[in-house]
Amino acid sequence: MKAPLAPLRLGLLLTYRCNAACRHCYLDAGPSRTEEMSRREALRYLDEAADLPTLRMVSFTGGEPFLLPDLLREALSHASEMGLRTEVVTNCSWAESTEEAREQLGTLAGAGLDVINISVDDFHQEFIPFSHVRNCYEAARELGLKITILCTIAKSSELRAEKVVDLLGDTNIHIMGEDTTPFNRFKIYAMAVETAFIPAGRGSRIPRGEWVIGHRPVVGPCFHILRDIAIDPSGRVLPCCSAAGLISSLNLGNAKREPLSRIVEGGRGREVFKILAERGPEGLLDVRGDEVSGGYVNKCHLCYEALLSLERRGVLSKL
Repeated sequence: MKAPLAPLRLGLLLTYRCNAACRHCYLDAGPSRTEEMSRREALRYLDEAADLPTLRMVSFTGGEPFLLPDLLREALSHASEMGLRTEVVTNCSWAESTEEAREQLGTLAGAGLDVINISVDDFHQEFIPFSHVRNCYEAARELGLKITILCTIAKSSELRAEKVVDLLGDTNIHIMGEDTTPFNRFKIYAMAVETAFIPAGRGSRIPRGEWVIGHRPVVGPCFHILRDIAIDPSGRVLPCCSAAGLISSLNLGNAKREPLSRIVEGGRGREVFKILAERGPEGLLDVRGDEVSGGYVNKCHLCYEALLSLERRGVLSKL
């Protein structure tokens, strides 16, 4: 029986502002970005999420969500009170000491935080000292939070998942595949996921020789489309958590202008999402009249390139 195209996780991109400008960031987040979600918008989106009966989790991300600490705390508390699992994605720039990390994470834990998702790799550590990552990790362990470590790699990367685990000095961290369901993290206290960067957005300027070709399979159905949706500061509702959200004609709608449940329901009727859910990006290549070939780092990369080609040729709107 096929799983329904229904959201399991909602990502709220509180801001595109970030105190790092990582070379691989397909969202082009950085210090010069000013877009932010307002308090009223964030809380309304969460209230409307109550009309999505399958929703189980809210992830607060960006940009760097810790740059908006009051909004982050209030929105997280609201989501927790609704009975939803909560996650915050961070680069740990704020964790300058173990005391600071305990204070900030303690506040969020008190508000109902379940999972802290730490971005750590060669890209992020060009801007953020690794000691900040260690401070955040140790504080999260002391507070009993579940921990996800996301390590994005290029071919020449030195700071890969195994090295991160070694530097943190905790051999109980489980190194998982990138397709691991986010809900498995509740079964173990710490997991590390290694994924190849997608050459989109700012990442498109990284030389092809750095692509980790074939890091993960590119064929098979997508288990994230319409199940892992997101809302950005402009109100755009994105159909997944990856680079496909950059394809403008793939946006589901705008949550500032219509209810979230109506937007999601409209998306479920679009042929392109059915193809992705049933056959994956390989099905989009059939639409395009091409064949699956090498040269992609993972399924999300293939999906992005196929969708971009369909959009440029005016075919995507027909789906």
